[in-house]
Amino acid sequence: MSTPGDMSGPLVPGAGSLLEEVAAQLGMTAAQVETVLAEAGIVLKSPAPADRRLRLLRLAVDGVKHSGEAFAFEQSFSPGVWAIAHPANSAGKTSLLEFLVWPLRGGPRDLPPDVRSWVRTLRLDLAVAGRPTCIVLETTPNGRSAPECRIWSADTEQELLQQPEGRLRLVAEASGADESSRAVSAFLMDALRMEHTSLWQAKGGADGEGAAQMHGWPSYFGACYLNPGGDEILLGDVSAVGLPGRLLELFIDIPYSTALTQLSVAGKREAKVVRQQARRAQDDAAARRQERDAWQRELDEVRGKLSALRAQSARDVSPVMQAADAAGAELQRCRQELEAAEQALAELHAARIRAQQAQLDAEETWQARRVLGRLNPVCCPRCEEPLEQQRRVKEKESAECAVCTRTLPVVGVDTAEAVFEQLQEDVANAAAAEDKARAQRDGAKEAAQQASQAHQRAAAALQEVLAVSRAYAQMRELELRAALLEGQLAATGTPLPPAEEIPGTSLVLDQVHAAVRASVEAAADQLFPAMNAQIVELATRFGVQNLDRVSLDRAGRVNAVKAGVKTAFKRLSRGDRLRMRIATVIALLRVGAARGVATHPGLLLIDSVAAEEVTEIPARTLIAELQAIAKELPDLQVVLTTAQPELVEGLLPADHIITSRGEHLF
Repeated sequence: MSTPGDMSGPLVPGAGSLLEEVAAQLGMTAAQVETVLAEAGIVLKSPAPADRRLRLLRLAVDGVKHSGEAFAFEQSFSPGVWAIAHPANSAGKTSLLEFLVWPLRGGPRDLPPDVRSWVRTLRLDLAVAGRPTCIVLETTPNGRSAPECRIWSADTEQELLQQPEGRLRLVAEASGADESSRAVSAFLMDALRMEHTSLWQAKGGADGEGAAQMHGWPSYFGACYLNPGGDEILLGDVSAVGLPGRLLELFIDIPYSTALTQLSVAGKREAKVVRQQARRAQDDAAARRQERDAWQRELDEVRGKLSALRAQSARDVSPVMQAADAAGAELQRCRQELEAAEQALAELHAARIRAQQAQLDAEETWQARRVLGRLNPVCCPRCEEPLEQQRRVKEKESAECAVCTRTLPVVGVDTAEAVFEQLQEDVANAAAAEDKARAQRDGAKEAAQQASQAHQRAAAALQEVLAVSRAYAQMRELELRAALLEGQLAATGTPLPPAEEIPGTSLVLDQVHAAVRASVEAAADQLFPAMNAQIVELATRFGVQNLDRVSLDRAGRVNAVKAGVKTAFKRLSRGDRLRMRIATVIALLRVGAARGVATHPGLLLIDSVAAEEVTEIPARTLIAELQAIAKELPDLQVVLTTAQPELVEGLLPADHIITSRGEHLF
C-alpha cells in the first residue's frame, strides 16, 4: 500500500490559545469572549480524536409473510467484505441490507412497505466505538401499531451474543417510529461523540430571510450507506447546501470543523438580526418622515387659518357695537312707552265702562222710583208678612216707608234731569279720553315695532362683529396647535448621534470565526493533499479510467481532471461516481488509520454494486480491490448486494457470501 503525502496529524492550537488571540485583538479578556460565545450557544473546546467505529456482529430477524408463512433469518458478521448475492429479482437482497439499515439509521430507507409489515422482531448486535450494543425493534402483526425500540449494552461481545436481552443493561427505550428514530440517533450521536450540524439556509425560516437547518445521525449515516451511482452528491444522501463538505470535514476529523460550522451559522443568524434591525430602523425612519410630512402639512394649514383670522380681527368694531347698544336702548324705551300706553288705555277703558254703568244705573233707578213710588205693598216683598195698618198711616203722615221704615226721598224731575245730563257728559268725556289713549297706544306700538326692526338690524351687524370676536379663541387654539407641531418637528428633525461602537456579539463572532477558520484551513491544507493522492490511487484501482488528479475541497467537491480535462463530479459516468464515493470513504479510513484515529465508522453498505456497470470486469475489479483494502484496514466492513453471484465467486470467502439456493433469501 502506498502512502503518498503527509498524513500525520496537523498541529492544532488549543481552545484557550484561540480565545486569547481573539481577546487580544478586541481588547477583551478571554473570559469575556467565552461568555459571548456561550450566549450564542457555542462552546469552543480543544479538539480530541473520537472513536467512531461501527462493527456489525449479528443480525436476527423473524416475522410472518402475507401468505402466513413464518420466517427467521440470522447472520453473524466479521470484518471484511460481505456480499448478499442472488440472481433473482425480488429475492430479498435489498431487504436484507435494509434490515441492517433500519436499526443503524433509526428507520429504513428503501425497505418495501410489504416486507416491513412482515417483521415482528429485528435485532442487531454491533460494537459502537468498541462498546457491545444491541438494538431491538419489535412490531405488531401487519405493523398496525407503533414499533417498540430498546437499546441494550453489555461489557463484552461474548456477553452480548450469549445473554438474553433481560440480562443486559437497558440504555434507552422508545415507542413509535419517530421516537424510536430519535432514540437511536441520540444514542449513536452520544456514543460516537458527534454533534448536530447546523447549516444556514439562505432562503429558510418563516420570513424567508434565512434560518439554521439541523442535521444529525440520519444525515451522517449517508457516509456509510453510499448513494446509488446516479446521484450527484459525493457524500451523504441529503441534498442540503454545505452538507457534503460538512460530512467530509467531520469524517476526516478536521479540528474545529464543528465549531466553525456553529460559528458560521451564529454569525449569519446575528447578521440577519442586525439586517432586520437596520430594516426596521429604515422603516421607522420612513414612517417618521411620513409623520413629519403630515405634521408639516397640518402646520402650513394652521398657519394659513391664523393669517385669515388675524386679517379679520383687524376691523374696528366699536361703531357697530355702539349702534347695537343704541338700538337696544331705543327698543327698551319704546317698549316701556308702549307698556305705559297700554296701561293708560286699560284704565281709561275701565273709567268709560264705569261712567256708562253709572248712567245706566241712574236711569234704571229713576225709572224704578217712578214705578215703585206708585206701589201700595200689602206685605213684605221678602217674607210676605202683612204690613200693619199703623205703618201705612205713618207713611202717609210722615213719609216713612211702610216696608223699611226709612224716610222716602223726595226727588224732583228737574233734579233728575240735571243728574242725567252730568252722567252723559261724564260718559262722553271718558270715551274721548279712551279714544285719545288708544291713539297714543297705537302710536307707541308702531314706534316699538320700528325700534324692534332697527334692533334686529343692529343685532345682525353685531353678530357679524361678534363672530370675528370669537375667532380670537379659535386663533388661540390654532396658535397652541402650531406651537405643538413646531415642537414635534424640531424634536424629530435632528438624528441622534451614533453610539460609541464597542465590541458586540457580531464582532466577537466574526473574529472567533476568522481564527477558527484559519486553523481549519491550515489542517485542510495539510490533510487534503494526502486525501487527494489516496483518492486518485484508489479510484484508479477501482476502475476509473484516465484519472490524472483530483483536488478535494472543503465544500465536498472532488474537482477531478480526466485525460487533462476538468470534470465535475456530476459529469462523471454513473459507475465512476460510485467508484469515487467508495474511494473517498476508503481514503478517509486510510488517512485516519495513518493518524491513529478512527473518525469514520469504517462501515460501507452498497446496494446493487454492479447496477451501474456494463461489463463484468469493472465490477469484479472493484470487489477485488475492496477485498484487498479490507486486508490493509482490518476494521473495515463492507456489505454489498449483487444480482450477479459470479462477481463475487472466487473473490470472497464462501462464508462472506450470503445467498440461497431457493427462490428467496428468507
